[in-house]
Amino acid sequence: MDSTIASLVAAVATHAPTLPVMAGLLMAFALHATLLLGFVWALERAGALKHPAWAEFAWRLALFGAFVSAGLQALPMSTVDAPSEARIATVPAAIPVIAPADAPAVASAPAGPARAAPAMALEAANAMPTAHAAMANDAPPLRSPAVIALPLASDAIMLALLAWALGTAWFALRLLRQWRALQRLRQRALRDGLVASPALQATLRDLAVELRLPTPELRLLPLFDSPVALPGAILLPRWAEGLDAAQQRAMLAHELAHLQRQDPRWRLLQRLALAPLFFHPLAWLARRRLETLAETLCDRTAAGRGGARALAECLAECLARTAPPRARALPAAGLALAMAEHHGGIVERVRALLERRDDSASALTPRRRWLVIAAVALVLVALPGVIVIARPGRLADLLDPHPLSITLHNGGNTYRVGGDMPTPGDTLTVTIDGDVAFTDDERAVARLGDGAMLDIARRHAGEARRLRMTGAAGGAARSYTIDGVAKPFDAAAQAWLAERIPEIYRLSGFDAEARAARLLSAGGVPRLLAEIAKIDADGVRAEYLARFFAQADPDATQIAQALALLRAIGSDYDKHRALDAALARPGLTPDQQVSLLSIAADMGSDYDRAEWLIAATAKLPFDGPVAAAWSRALQGIGSDYDRQRTLQAAMTRGTPRPQAVALALEAMRGIGSDYDRRSALQAATASGVALPDAAVFQVIDAIGSDYEKREALLAFVDASAPDLARSRAILHSASGIGSDYERGQVLGALAAVMPADPRLIDDYRAVARTLDDHERGQAEKALDRFARR
Repeated sequence: MDSTIASLVAAVATHAPTLPVMAGLLMAFALHATLLLGFVWALERAGALKHPAWAEFAWRLALFGAFVSAGLQALPMSTVDAPSEARIATVPAAIPVIAPADAPAVASAPAGPARAAPAMALEAANAMPTAHAAMANDAPPLRSPAVIALPLASDAIMLALLAWALGTAWFALRLLRQWRALQRLRQRALRDGLVASPALQATLRDLAVELRLPTPELRLLPLFDSPVALPGAILLPRWAEGLDAAQQRAMLAHELAHLQRQDPRWRLLQRLALAPLFFHPLAWLARRRLETLAETLCDRTAAGRGGARALAECLAECLARTAPPRARALPAAGLALAMAEHHGGIVERVRALLERRDDSASALTPRRRWLVIAAVALVLVALPGVIVIARPGRLADLLDPHPLSITLHNGGNTYRVGGDMPTPGDTLTVTIDGDVAFTDDERAVARLGDGAMLDIARRHAGEARRLRMTGAAGGAARSYTIDGVAKPFDAAAQAWLAERIPEIYRLSGFDAEARAARLLSAGGVPRLLAEIAKIDADGVRAEYLARFFAQADPDATQIAQALALLRAIGSDYDKHRALDAALARPGLTPDQQVSLLSIAADMGSDYDRAEWLIAATAKLPFDGPVAAAWSRALQGIGSDYDRQRTLQAAMTRGTPRPQAVALALEAMRGIGSDYDRRSALQAATASGVALPDAAVFQVIDAIGSDYEKREALLAFVDASAPDLARSRAILHSASGIGSDYERGQVLGALAAVMPADPRLIDDYRAVARTLDDHERGQAEKALDRFARR
């Protein structure tokens, strides 16, 4: 059992890149619940919610509003093609993260005397969350005007989510048990309960007619000391038959009011809403207040039907039954609506009935309710979002170690990268603690500070080797083992270490910028390209290619070699990053630009391809072979939204502008969505570039939606005063609109700007005659400007 739980926890911790996203949503949910519920609590404390209907409405809006606002935060995330774990698990260095000033000092040093090691820019700590955040910044804007970023340890995230999931599950199971017990209670009451007296039955029927309700079942049960309302049934204690007629009427009116207000269903919904907020004291307060306010409002209804004093006497009778209701010990007690459920509030309810004041002026009318809902909707949209940035933690590694695990400790900071090894079955675990520096030739340890430690464990082809080095004032202590057997640190061991140091760099991407500079200094561009070819991890290769395009001075042949290495990157996310770096390099030839576009065309992710093409629109010319390559790369985008926004970028940023707009206009035919096609066409008409009518109307006539076609035609009419030929084309296109209203709108707009040509007016009237009487009258009226000439 323990191993099963450990495996489950490990799977959740190590194989769910969405854990920081889930944590962000949960924290946003808790924050929004705190703000909304706290605001309502403050209003009540200030006396601003004196009417119980207003108070109930406010508490419900606050309790359920947190679900809506947190759900709104989640919506944009579903539209972002975020990198999966497979794309970034082994390549954390691909994600740019600024290391703190006291980052662990792990660098290369010359083989001679030790020198100060430069601080490493450790980019591995937050690979997944940072990738999410980076991509989300390029996605459609988040709905929240403010976003709170919270750095949390991954262990804390996992444990918090696990505790929340267990607590929510426990609460939900408890609620399910209560609901099932409630169903059994109702069935047993209807089967075994005593039939009420004819007088009680008659009173119930009369009240049900007054309240416009179907008459519920009525039973007497010795099990309860208080009346109880269930869906479709009312259960009374035996002593209810001893009340006088007025008291019985007030009691039944109270229970019927619960059924009229759908309180059994509301109570279930409120308990369900409490499940994910089981940890929140204000949520528990909201539940108590809602249940108390429900009783108060039912008291008011009952007082109007049976008399306030009679109901107060009935409540006093309930209070006099001093023994705790045994129903409360039953599983169904949490969902059953007992008249005297909370003894502590009965005195206040009696006082409120006897001292009732007229507050009808402040009643909750439907108009006021909708005004409040509209205002609250604006507040929900404005609530801040939360992004959780995961910091390294050890629990996941302990439960399910990665084949690749490299950890650096220094000055209280911890940096860790984990993932898979290129060869299945191989493992590499590296721990560097303190001041450790490697030689520039990456074959040995140049410096091991006092108390510093280097631990390398490597399993390959069934053989396990481990080297542990610890720095001390008197010199370094070494421990070298093969399959657990101590061995001398001889030449073979030194050769093994010389193989591990470059492997650490190639798998982790640590210190990529400084290392690329050292490689260029030592062997020039060929040395850096040779090293990049040895790197299998997509993210690390992308990082080194970025350094190549930023730091190297290659010739055309070397750039072609680098582009070939870039094309071999499998991850679209990392290919996108490397292409960004190549695009930023000045002086690219047309052939090199075409090569970049052909590499972009290989990306399977619509998001990554669209993002890179959008960036390329301002840097690549839209003419000759480059324009053709750009068009081919665009054609592979399957998402209409991504294609449309890429075309809009081309029309607003591309140069020369006429060629860019013409290319975009041609590409619009491949968009399937009427909305996206119309949006792209509107951008074209607003570009100021003269558009060929034939191409424009090919796009418009392919739009199936009457509304979208109307909007496209209106934009075309508004762009410039149409001449005779264009007016005829607009009229012809409008005749294909099925909706009389939409067609009439286009005719009205066209009549205001079209030339005064008799044949054109006759054609206009021919189209107008196909409209209904009202729309035809409006279309004919639009021609009045010609009659005044």
